[in-house]
Amino acid sequence: MKSLYLAAVAAIAFAAPASATVLTLGSGWQDDTLSTAGQPTDKSAWTFTIGSGAHLTIADCCVVGDVYQISGDVTGTSTFFAGANDVRATGGYGSYWLNPSYSKFSTFLGAGTYSFSITGQGEGGIPAGLGVRLDAGVPEPAAWAMMLAGFGLVGVGLRRRTTVSFA
Repeated sequence: MKSLYLAAVAAIAFAAPASATVLTLGSGWQDDTLSTAGQPTDKSAWTFTIGSGAHLTIADCCVVGDVYQISGDVTGTSTFFAGANDVRATGGYGSYWLNPSYSKFSTFLGAGTYSFSITGQGEGGIPAGLGVRLDAGVPEPAAWAMMLAGFGLVGVGLRRRTTVSFA
């Protein structure tokens, strides 16, 4: 009986999922570290649930040259570009987000539950630091302008409409 109990406990322990780091919408930059080349970062796997669209952003920091691979429900590779001067340009990783010398990954995700891991080779050196954040999807200024113009055209159309009366 004791061996059956130990076997059941062992089966449950091996079947349990590894702990995941919960990423909270709107919580700003979260620190993570790549401690071993080719292995997931210290806080991987990351997980989150969103009810509507959101931007997932990852930014390298501290030493130029690191590139990261994202795998799981979200996939991609960080690339080198100058990030937009938006909410991601604030906080501890804001200067790295704006600097084209540091690699970044950014994608827009629809509603759902996501889990992903980040790996890298530590080209710039180990340990390698990076920031992760999740921000609510806000329409770009051009989208706002187009939406307002559309509302204006609907209003003009309704105003010009002739009324038909039945006798």
